[in-house]
Amino acid sequence: MSNILLVALSLGLVALAVGDHPLSWYREFQEIEFEDVPATRNDERAYRLPTTVVPLDYDIYLDLFFDERPDRPFSYDGSVDIVIQAKVESVKQIVLHANVEKVGEVKLKNLAGAEVILDSEKSTERETLYHFLKINVQEPLTPNVNYTLHIDYTNKMNEGPMKRGIWRGWYIDENNVERVYATTHFQPYNARQAFPCWDEPLFKAVFKMHISRPSGYTGIFSNTVPTGNSLLLNNRTSTDFAATPVMSSYLVTFLVSETFKVIAQDTSFKPPIRIIGRSNTYGLADHVLELAVKMTEFFDNYFGIPYAKLHPNLLNDHVSSPDWASAGTENWGMVSYRELYMIINKNETIMSVEHYAATLVSHELAHKWFGNLITCYWWSNTWINEGYASYFGYIATNAMFPQYEFPDHFNSRYLQTSLAFDSSPSTVPLNHEVNTPLQVTGHFGTISYSKAASFLRMTANIMSLETFKESCQYFLMANLYKPTDQFDLLKAMNDAIVDDNSLENYPGFNFSDYYRIWVNEPGYPLLTVKINYDTGDMTLEQERFFLNPALETTDQVYPIPITYTTRRISNFTYLRPSHMMTTRSTVISKPTVGEEWVIFNIQQQAHYRVSYDQRNWELISDALLNRPDSIHYLNRAQIVDDVFALMRSERITIQFALHILRFLAKETNNHVWEPAISGFNWMRARIRHIPEKQAEFDAYVLAQMEHAITTLGFEPKEGESPTVTTARQSILHFACLLGHEKCVQESWDRFYDWRVNQKPVNSRVRRNVYVTGIREGDVEDFNFLLSKFRESNYANDQLEMLRGLGAAKDPELLTSYLKLTLTKEVRSHDKLNTFNYALLGNQDNYKTVMQFVKDNIEEIRIKYIEDSPARPVHSALSNLAGYMDEPALVDYEAWLESQQNLPQLATAKNAIASARTNMAWGTANVDKILEATRSSATKTVTSLFMLIAMTVLLRVI
Repeated sequence: MSNILLVALSLGLVALAVGDHPLSWYREFQEIEFEDVPATRNDERAYRLPTTVVPLDYDIYLDLFFDERPDRPFSYDGSVDIVIQAKVESVKQIVLHANVEKVGEVKLKNLAGAEVILDSEKSTERETLYHFLKINVQEPLTPNVNYTLHIDYTNKMNEGPMKRGIWRGWYIDENNVERVYATTHFQPYNARQAFPCWDEPLFKAVFKMHISRPSGYTGIFSNTVPTGNSLLLNNRTSTDFAATPVMSSYLVTFLVSETFKVIAQDTSFKPPIRIIGRSNTYGLADHVLELAVKMTEFFDNYFGIPYAKLHPNLLNDHVSSPDWASAGTENWGMVSYRELYMIINKNETIMSVEHYAATLVSHELAHKWFGNLITCYWWSNTWINEGYASYFGYIATNAMFPQYEFPDHFNSRYLQTSLAFDSSPSTVPLNHEVNTPLQVTGHFGTISYSKAASFLRMTANIMSLETFKESCQYFLMANLYKPTDQFDLLKAMNDAIVDDNSLENYPGFNFSDYYRIWVNEPGYPLLTVKINYDTGDMTLEQERFFLNPALETTDQVYPIPITYTTRRISNFTYLRPSHMMTTRSTVISKPTVGEEWVIFNIQQQAHYRVSYDQRNWELISDALLNRPDSIHYLNRAQIVDDVFALMRSERITIQFALHILRFLAKETNNHVWEPAISGFNWMRARIRHIPEKQAEFDAYVLAQMEHAITTLGFEPKEGESPTVTTARQSILHFACLLGHEKCVQESWDRFYDWRVNQKPVNSRVRRNVYVTGIREGDVEDFNFLLSKFRESNYANDQLEMLRGLGAAKDPELLTSYLKLTLTKEVRSHDKLNTFNYALLGNQDNYKTVMQFVKDNIEEIRIKYIEDSPARPVHSALSNLAGYMDEPALVDYEAWLESQQNLPQLATAKNAIASARTNMAWGTANVDKILEATRSSATKTVTSLFMLIAMTVLLRVI
């Protein structure tokens, strides 16, 4: 590799760098709001089932066929017997969901077994828009009396996980034979693809599965214990499973395979805790087994309702699935996860994946109580299920695995993500009315996960951690096996508060009002603090925060838990509020007078931003620069996060923002650098179309990072914490993408040693090594990494290799990489990721990506599964626009105009408009940015400027 440093500096400085988050793309790409399909009825709840008839018990019979029926491969025949009751008088129509290919015979029998006569003119009808199956009876049903509804039907397995329902995946076994397996993913509204049912969380019932399949498919698992096998004709076997607890339809699941088996287990528990996966991962799941064991122990004790007592038939299985549409799904008794997070090997897995896997297992196990034992009444209350699971993903895991330092990572994972997303005028409350499938899917996002978890943590600090635990137990015990809503949760919280008298320090504070506002109103406040240093009085004013400076605030007043500390009386560990602010403004007094910095929102535990008067900002800035350890690292991170937001909303100038952030030149902490990298990326993205000025800005950023890079080094150190390892991963990846000379050289050296000398790359630095190796490499390097991708038995390492391959600069290599997404080699859940890696890899890659889209749009739409709930083609075409300059946008726009039938047309055009807005901001502000960087430049920055100039000169010569 010749001229490696030259190329790295000249081109690497204009490459896009990204923050890391293994679950979603919100750090690397903004969460996209899709246009909705309106209901065609006047009733806004057109998609909801009537509650006049409810199910009590299901017997589901499925005959699964793989490739043995040439006329209908990968299909299934089914029948279901549902015990139902009418709940009101005069019911002559039964309405349930059925999103299957064909509905056959339908019968209804009464309690005595006699057939109920159906309407002679129209016994059944289907309303496909709403997935409704309507069954009309001649005489009204008798209320509160059992009837049995029998329905025969047929359907096809979906190919891959993206459309959910019953689908088939593939894997390679230990004999290098390709195998097929079938499994399910029903959350939130896809059980109706597998069997006719009342497919809403409100309608809880008991389910019994009966599954037949070819006898060679010996690996069969479901929610509950199997009760028997029967040999059938044509070399088929049927398995019956015991009854489930009373639960919602979306929690039903099964897996049928040839060689899946138990790959790790702990039989000391009842039921045993088992990890199930493909046979050639046997012995590779010990780490995740330990996670499942320890977290089961924690929740047994914390909730006071042991898992073993939830139901005698339930299993405690955790399935490692080669294909999965999300990170994990909480099916009761048999959780399924993407294999990426289950097969963890410290020698093969980057730290961010190992780190996230621990929170994921905890999250899904928490759902056994919050989500399964009690369930949201309707998807408007999704935040209760997901908020609690997300909260416990970090708080509970820390109790069992303190070495991961999870509470400290909560802010960058949840709080700061929520603050960024929740600052637009279109954001929604935690409790938000949804009806259509697209609305329901969209509610499984930042608000329901991140804001809900942040709200619960904030609430726990107000009422005390012990009272919060008590409220969890009250909530569960009062609502066992029932659907619940926000009012049930409020009652449990109020009961616990009253029992403990835990709000006695806040006279006049109405907890119900606090809860009502934070749950049912969108957004969050900005707290502005003005300090009278002579008297110690601090004037606090709040307003709803919007990132867009053109928007006026609203009249909304939020109850704000106030915590603060000062330089003279410094306490960054006491997290219970000293005051509850329930008015637009108030005055509180600090205990000392005279000039000193004051910092509000200790450890950024509450869901609001803070700004200060000019003098306090200057005092904070001075402390950060000269005595950084005097301020807790989570508050240093908070200041970085808030400063970028205040700058974007034009509440402080760019120059003052970068003045405050000078301290980053001495900072090494992961939590501080996470929002810093995110903020710098935001600025870089807006001046991408002015490469020479972006290069100057990059030099400034690299100067700020130099100390962190030098201190962290290029290899993990013995005994370092996972947080330090994660910091190195993020910072080196960012630095290499910006063209840091030493980072590029060190990364290339490791890649070269691996390819030429077979020296393995330390798993903890593979991201920067893989990406740099391909960006600075040639076809030989590309083919080497591609071969390693094909040989690997670790999904997490394969994903990192795909990220690396996406950094290819050569258009021919990049095109061959993108064409992989049209094959099964890139699994359907990774196709969008892989597409995005090509955009992230190099500044000019969008040109090749655009050509790939033009040449292959119809195949992309098919292979990426455009109509799956995640809408990956919408995201791909939207993300593409964000990397283009104006001439490319004009070309893109013209091409879109020629594709008038493209379902993604409106989304892509909106993305083009956003890209132009971003460029306009960059054009208007780039000189201010550079002037600000120069005014705070250090000798390191100057030397980097000189090095860039020398590099450009050498290239010209």
